[in-house]
Amino acid sequence: MIGEIKTIVVIDPISSGRFYGQAIRTKGYCALALVTQKKLSGRLQKLYGVETFDKVFFVEDFEDACRQLQEARVCAVIPGSDSALPLCDRLADHFKVLGNPTQTSSARIDKFTMKCYLEAAGVQAVSAYLLSKDDFAKAPGPEISFPVVVKPRYGTGAQNVKVCESRNEVYNAFLDIENSVYANSSCEQVALFEPFVEGVEQFIVTANLGGSRRQILCFAQYQKIRVGQNPSVYRTIRSLSPDSTSAKQAFAYVKEANSALQADVGINDVEFKANSEGYYFIEQNGRLPGANVPNLIELCTGLDCYSLNIDIYLGHASDKISKPVYTKHFCICCLISDRTGYVSGVEGVALVEELESFHEICIFVEDDELIGATENFLSSWGVVYLIHEDSSRLQRESEIVHEKLKLKFK
Repeated sequence: MIGEIKTIVVIDPISSGRFYGQAIRTKGYCALALVTQKKLSGRLQKLYGVETFDKVFFVEDFEDACRQLQEARVCAVIPGSDSALPLCDRLADHFKVLGNPTQTSSARIDKFTMKCYLEAAGVQAVSAYLLSKDDFAKAPGPEISFPVVVKPRYGTGAQNVKVCESRNEVYNAFLDIENSVYANSSCEQVALFEPFVEGVEQFIVTANLGGSRRQILCFAQYQKIRVGQNPSVYRTIRSLSPDSTSAKQAFAYVKEANSALQADVGINDVEFKANSEGYYFIEQNGRLPGANVPNLIELCTGLDCYSLNIDIYLGHASDKISKPVYTKHFCICCLISDRTGYVSGVEGVALVEELESFHEICIFVEDDELIGATENFLSSWGVVYLIHEDSSRLQRESEIVHEKLKLKFK
């Protein structure tokens, strides 16, 4: 089939990216998945899927990808996850299809470089600096203002993000980053340091149609709790009205951030904190949002994010798309455990399924499985999706989910 019909390439179909195959085939194109990673961490492996793609190739690097695709009639290259970003722009440029500029790829991949570009453009962000483990270990060592957030330059789901109160905690954070699945020879001994900023954490999903043409697709807010050194234990993710004054102000800020990073093509999401002093950029994710958000957007508004993003990368999207109307809102309840142990079951499922806003429940753990305490989004033991037109009901019933739905341990 490859070479016979026009082909759309999705790189690393993980999480939301795994649903592209059917959407591509529905439009009459060959759906081809390029996989760049032989090994994924536990939860990411469960979120990986290529079943709906026509062809699947594993590639070692850019040259290997070009070789394996040389017979294909490539008409679009779309990132299926964060790990796809280093390769995506280069392949789009190679095949002369629509994409973001290769000259600024690092600004959309490396969380530190993101901050540098924003600073140069005068866009407010959480200040950041890099520090190697070797430099940190030297006596007397650099001056660090505690508490400080230590995180990898690359990654997803708040993996290995720590709030450190002492030099010993910083050293342990370095060790976690070194052992990360995202670590590589060029960055494994370097960490990103940021001051801990108080504020409400939010994100905006944006359709970037080329140049300055942008449209808000979703405005949402995280509820995270801090457990020990882990500042990003996700509890809920809930949509907010994109027509509110706060949404319009935040979207103006997000447009500035995307422009500074030259993120001009494709749907992405930008995470930021908001407080009385303004907005503070955290990071931009150059692919569809995870946590099943694209499907929830469609259920609440009728907008098919997959079809739209494919059209954007094909150059077929309208110059101005309509802002989606939220006739309903969603809430994602991320299920949290404060224990380590062997799972023997889940209690409260029937009670949760009776809630008026209940849509779906996904349990990621199995009986007899050994799990650890929840540290980030990827270590949640399950999620419950709630959908309702009444936001106050969503709020109340999300609390019921967390109260009633519990893991049982042996």
